Amino acid sequence: MPRSATRKFSANEREILELLKENEVWKKQLSYTTEEINFLHQLLTADIYQKNILNMYEKLQLFSNDLENFRSENIEFTMEVHNHRYDIEGMLECEDISCEIFYHDEHLKLENRIQEFLERFRNYKLEVFSSTGHAFRKTSTEH
Repeated sequence: MPRSATRKFSANEREILELLKENEVWKKQLSYTTEEINFLHQLLTADIYQKNILNMYEKLQLFSNDLENFRSENIEFTMEVHNHRYDIEGMLECEDISCEIFYHDEHLKLENRIQEFLERFRNYKLEVFSSTGHAFRKTSTEH
């Protein structure tokens, strides 16, 4: 049955709509992070670095290993955010405030974990960029 344009949303329905919006934002952030991870993989494995920089290969390998850990975490969060949408919709079935509080607390915990992950990934990117930017070959014939 379609919702009438004049029908008011309950407080619970408004809360659910806000949580669903946040869930959609997380989904977009994680999707963008996937693209960044793919780009960084290409950057770290490309043959574009000067060969005479001490420990450069080892540093690139460590960055690549860390990147794979971020990739795994990002996949896990993407699946968790997808499934969390159904948890949010489950709030409509709540018959008491303790049920709603439980779902809301779970939402906040997930939000904190995602924000912490994104912050760690931002710091990782800064480290990669500051450690590799000076090491690019200046010409295509340079070794």
